[in-house]
Amino acid sequence: MPEGRQVQQMFSAIAGKYDVLNHVLSGGLDFWWWWRMARTSGAGPGKRFLDVAAGTGDSSLALARRGAEVVSTDFTHAMLRLGPAKFSAKGLASLIWASSDADAQRLPFRDGGFDGLTICYGIRNVEDRNLAYAEFLRVLKPGGQLTILEFSTPVMSGLRAFYDWYSLRVLPRIGAWISRDASAYTYLPASIRSFPDQRSLATELQAAGFRAVRWTNLTGGIVALHVGLK
Repeated sequence: MPEGRQVQQMFSAIAGKYDVLNHVLSGGLDFWWWWRMARTSGAGPGKRFLDVAAGTGDSSLALARRGAEVVSTDFTHAMLRLGPAKFSAKGLASLIWASSDADAQRLPFRDGGFDGLTICYGIRNVEDRNLAYAEFLRVLKPGGQLTILEFSTPVMSGLRAFYDWYSLRVLPRIGAWISRDASAYTYLPASIRSFPDQRSLATELQAAGFRAVRWTNLTGGIVALHVGLK
């Protein structure tokens, strides 16, 4: 895995094309995945959420649409600065605060300040996941929920074979064509293939101290939702 600074530079380079690429490369499924994440997270009125690795803010928007107050933060400033215009355009700026750049391994927030914490497509980019898990537990209130949305391992062999072909052959070409940056969309399938499968990630969360850990496969396991409680 590239070091944190390399990941930051890579995502800075594609920030302006990131949303378009998400929609194109997922075939529009990303909208449904955001909706499922927000519903699973327990976001609602009166709840305060921290959205880590929020990117350009689609995940934060999904939480705010359910009435939650959201602190939206990311390690890459070029991504994070694109969020406020989107929040205003959707009429949700009053519920979302774009915080300063934040490393998941060293969150600049007080202990026990959030009812929920979400991280979408970001945990696989963290250099030391155990440091991040410890930080997630620290900033959550007792009983608070961590929700992870991440690319995972397809559960059907036919789908797995198709997804391997798509991610290794098709995705990098489309990504490079739209973003004009081949490195990011070569890194993406490599980072997915090296990431723990659903059961292994659940084991990591349990070992880190989360309880009631469970996961739900979406789109046959192409992505998965993991949940754990403090």
